[in-house]
Amino acid sequence: MSKTDVVILGGGISGLSTLHFLHRLKPHLTIKLFEAKAQLGGIIGTEFSGGYRFERGPNGFLDKEPLTIQLCEELGLNDKLRRVNENAGNRYILRKGRLRKVPMSPLKFLTSDVLSIKGRMRVLFEPFVSCPKNSVDESVHCFAMRRIGQEAADYLVQPIVSGIYGSSADCLSMQSSFPAMKQMESEYGSLIKAAIAKLRKARAKGKNKQSSDRPGGKLTSFEGGLSTLISKFNDIYGQQIETGMAARSITKIDQDFQIAFNNGHTERAHSVVLAMPAYEAAKIVSGLSCSLSTALSSISYVPLAVVCFGYPAQAVERRLDGFGFLVPLKENRQILGSIWTSSIFSGTAPKGRVLFRTMVGDDGNSPLINLTDAELIDLVKIDLGEILGITGNPEMERVFRWVHGIPLYRTGHDAILTSIEGELESLGNIYITGNAYRGVGINDCVKMSHRVACSV
Repeated sequence: MSKTDVVILGGGISGLSTLHFLHRLKPHLTIKLFEAKAQLGGIIGTEFSGGYRFERGPNGFLDKEPLTIQLCEELGLNDKLRRVNENAGNRYILRKGRLRKVPMSPLKFLTSDVLSIKGRMRVLFEPFVSCPKNSVDESVHCFAMRRIGQEAADYLVQPIVSGIYGSSADCLSMQSSFPAMKQMESEYGSLIKAAIAKLRKARAKGKNKQSSDRPGGKLTSFEGGLSTLISKFNDIYGQQIETGMAARSITKIDQDFQIAFNNGHTERAHSVVLAMPAYEAAKIVSGLSCSLSTALSSISYVPLAVVCFGYPAQAVERRLDGFGFLVPLKENRQILGSIWTSSIFSGTAPKGRVLFRTMVGDDGNSPLINLTDAELIDLVKIDLGEILGITGNPEMERVFRWVHGIPLYRTGHDAILTSIEGELESLGNIYITGNAYRGVGINDCVKMSHRVACSV
């Protein structure tokens, strides 16, 4: 049995970021990372075929998080960063079978046809809506209905939620899924008042409204796709990484932990970082803490399929002048939305070709995710064809399935986290990081991994 200071279990972005930050912050520690699969990256992965570039999982991160940009700089990837093209600012929502541009300014909102006049007036009434007297963990949909009305909740908030979480807004916790907006209501009593106050503060600091530190940031990837980031981690830290090493259990021995792997190998460590999905972490800690295992296993995941199509540009009637579009549930379509990948990132499709990335799935109640690849391809072709005016069949097709796609922060998620953190504290020297806890994006994973590295 070998002994090390820190063992990290999981070689996705969370585990790899933890490894990097530990090296930066605590270079005296001996660290090993073990990944169950044969390759690193978790849900991050880039594939190439016929001149097209596909992302199996996320297709980028927003450049608003300083820690992620710092990480890229420290890895020597600054010159490989690629931000979305300028026309990515145009975003669309499907309503009554037609794509309508999402208004990105107050003046454009007043004239937009995404909402009816009545719906727009209800949104403008938002500053006069009173705040709840108690702190009930309400759903995102309930919060939106209360603050901006039913129509805006259905046609603005719901599709945005589906685009981020792949789920319905009525089962997601507002506090856990969008804590910043919940804080805006608590601090200012109104989302509109909070937005105005933040704009004034930004202007007072002299920030340019086109700067990447604006609230949304710009979607960012790398030359060659997100796998560039994973490959760089492996290039730098490969000697401390072992793949094909699935952990089976963790037990406590004196002040240390013993990790047993499926291949018979055992590892002893003073500290352990669980950087794997919550349901996997639940299995290996079951002998260590039944309460911790139960809390981890109570976090559910949304099953998703990502369907990518490559077409000749002339096969598409509609001008692809934006990021893509989202589909409200009330439109009764099979897809959640589609990103016009070749319009936002150069080099993702051959010249004269276009690439679409379409998401199918929900909170698990739909049988769509259980369809065959051929069936998924057919239903996506129908929806895209009708919405965008596409003729003929795609010349390139890819289907990526995720049985456990995106963690679902249901109402009560904060209580689960409190239970998990309490158990971890009582065990001592065991930590968690990943997208199952305090944010599902790459930035969220990087931030949580940095906090873990500071705590070890």
